[in-house]
Amino acid sequence: MAGLAGLALLAGCSDGEARFVSAPEATLGDEIQGELTTASPVNLNNGTRYSAHWLCAGASAGTGQSYALEAPFAAELSAFDAQGQWLGSARDGVEAGPLTLLAGPADDACMLVVVNGRGHDAFGPYRLTAEPIGTRDELVPGRALTRRLEAGETEYPIRLDGPALLSLSLSGVEDLGLQLEGNGVSQSARACAAGELRLEAYLEAGDYRVRLRPDHAPAVGREASCTSRVLGTGQAYRLLAERRDLADGWRNGGPLRDGDRVSGTLEGQAPNAYSLHLDRPSEIGLSLRSRAFDTVLRVTGEGADIANDDDGNGTDSRLDTVLMAGDYRVEVDSYGDSVGDYALALTRRDFDGEFRNEGALTLGESLRGQLTGLGENRYRLTVNEPVEARLALDSRDFDPMLRLHGNGLDLSDDDGGGDRNALITSILQPGEYVLEAQSYSGSGIYRLQAEGEAFEGRTSDGGEVRPGETLYGNLAGGGSLAYELVIDEARSVVVEATSAAVDTMLRLSGHGVDAQNDDADDLGLGSRISQHLEPGTYRVEVDSFGSGAGMVRLEIGG
Repeated sequence: MAGLAGLALLAGCSDGEARFVSAPEATLGDEIQGELTTASPVNLNNGTRYSAHWLCAGASAGTGQSYALEAPFAAELSAFDAQGQWLGSARDGVEAGPLTLLAGPADDACMLVVVNGRGHDAFGPYRLTAEPIGTRDELVPGRALTRRLEAGETEYPIRLDGPALLSLSLSGVEDLGLQLEGNGVSQSARACAAGELRLEAYLEAGDYRVRLRPDHAPAVGREASCTSRVLGTGQAYRLLAERRDLADGWRNGGPLRDGDRVSGTLEGQAPNAYSLHLDRPSEIGLSLRSRAFDTVLRVTGEGADIANDDDGNGTDSRLDTVLMAGDYRVEVDSYGDSVGDYALALTRRDFDGEFRNEGALTLGESLRGQLTGLGENRYRLTVNEPVEARLALDSRDFDPMLRLHGNGLDLSDDDGGGDRNALITSILQPGEYVLEAQSYSGSGIYRLQAEGEAFEGRTSDGGEVRPGETLYGNLAGGGSLAYELVIDEARSVVVEATSAAVDTMLRLSGHGVDAQNDDADDLGLGSRISQHLEPGTYRVEVDSFGSGAGMVRLEIGG
């Protein structure tokens, strides 16, 4: 310490040896008192004041003493051996609690203890109160354990009666490693500063072991992430375990269970990840809310990949799905670069329904299925008479796609049902078909509906049409369908062109009208024109974006 270097060597040892600093002497275990005033010596490093005390081992030094500093000012605590070698320091920082000195001078040796202010206004009385370094072997959450350093490894058992976040901190010795083991867990502590180890783990109920391992200390990173509040002289350490229940509170990870309502903070580009274990099939409700950012919620595992952005209020996320027994990862993320605080809640109940992921499908039937991301789910559809079929695949978990093929037909759709859902409408002739439930992205639960009515309309690639009529035309690649719409009296009409095979483009013209539409909001790639028309004959044209080919359904409403 630069402030001490300018002081003269003065006598003071009982054996006649000179000490490098003159200071009052105390016996290990005695309370030490002092005061920083304007008359106190100046630390030449930063201009603050300091006060020093010699602390010497007595006949009853025992296992050592733990000293806690009480002062009305921000302080730093340092120690030097009898030859002036620096032993270490502790200083006030963001972590709570008093500065602590773990002292255990050997035999009749002495050490110099220095109390230094950390600002130019650091003045006032202080005291160092002592209590013996313990011999307690039990590690109890919430109670600091101080022990004299022993040769070899030291192990402390700890039991958790329920799921918890366990935080461990080890202070005072620079060459110790800290390991948590048991119940399938093996985790090592990180060094946030020299002689300061930290470990956090989300744990299930069970029995664990905390191991202290000499010569296994991890390296400190380029920048220390904590301040040393415990000054160890190499003879003793302090170990603190803290337990926090996981059902409520603030945490950025760990296991989730039914009824959990937790808060967290998204701090960077990587999502916060939680774990979810299910012993049996379950209906899951997850809600994610934030006022700071546009939330994104994702669940993966056991073949599932389910994501949700804005199904909650505003930009909040909500996910309601069914998950099979197994282990899952729940990710909290942001759409964009915004970060901040959020609230995450989970509800669970047993799923007593069933999924049909393959087999025969009949018209008029509705079923629930689960797509796991391992490929498509296939169904067999038998048609006995010409029908106008409507096949719909809806999901809140993923972006569904639907394919129908067989009997000379091959139709596909992605977003024709609106809101990312898939819809195929077509005239089906008698025969055997295969219907495939697919995903553009993600996986999860879906509902498949197959409806069909005897086809009473007509097929035509052109000619006259009237309000109230529905017909089907076969659009050739690069071509168009053209119809003459006859209006007998003034009226409003709605013209819709939809297809499972092409991205339709619709045009209505004549008598001063020239209206066009490509993609209606609720028809996916279908088209719609709403128009008031006077009596007369108008031209309706249907072609495709991208020169596609396939069956087109034209409906004239009004």
